[in-house]
Amino acid sequence: MRKRTDYPLNLLRDIPVEQILSDDQMKGLEYVLGQLTEREQTVLEYRYIKGMSYSEIGAAFELTGSRIQQIINRALRKLRHPARTAYIREGFAAHEASILEHVRMVMEKKEWRLLAAGDKILDQDIEILQLSIRPYNCLKRHGIDTLHELLRMMLKEDWHKECRNLGRKGAKEIAVNLLKLEIVDMEYPGCRPFVAVQHEAEKLCLTEQEWAWVLEYLKKTS
Repeated sequence: MRKRTDYPLNLLRDIPVEQILSDDQMKGLEYVLGQLTEREQTVLEYRYIKGMSYSEIGAAFELTGSRIQQIINRALRKLRHPARTAYIREGFAAHEASILEHVRMVMEKKEWRLLAAGDKILDQDIEILQLSIRPYNCLKRHGIDTLHELLRMMLKEDWHKECRNLGRKGAKEIAVNLLKLEIVDMEYPGCRPFVAVQHEAEKLCLTEQEWAWVLEYLKKTS
């Protein structure tokens, strides 16, 4: 067994993504690899870094070579998702900045009444979404405390599958409440599967009473 010297280019060719040049793009690759299961990460390491054959990896896991190939193909399909390849192509910090830019554009387009809060809105606790108990607790147990952390996770359309016991109903409540708060629109990846009709999204808005609560909440936390 000989260690591969062409990593990560060999992995990128199979995704496929253009060659990585910057440290930020490397950080983006590490981030998306971290979203795979532990077994998928290990199998990819054995294949692309250690240069092991399918049968050699299979022996380590007590699986057939064909089963290992299936695991690798499944992991590559996950890495090919646009929400993940964006982190690799743009770089981690650059793609994180694009989240904020999306929020800014939506705020300006809708003449958001809290536009003055600017970047700080993403630092707010998810409590500002006024969620019911179940989705709120599911996010907290998953380590999602702020809007920025939530929007980062929602860059994937299947983000709700990461939160145990959340389900589609809880995920839709989260997406709808984000749309009502007017910091994203229905084009945001994590919202698309739950609010797919434009006229439905346009009707979503906070009541004056809900806006008053949000303004009071921001006053307390500023």
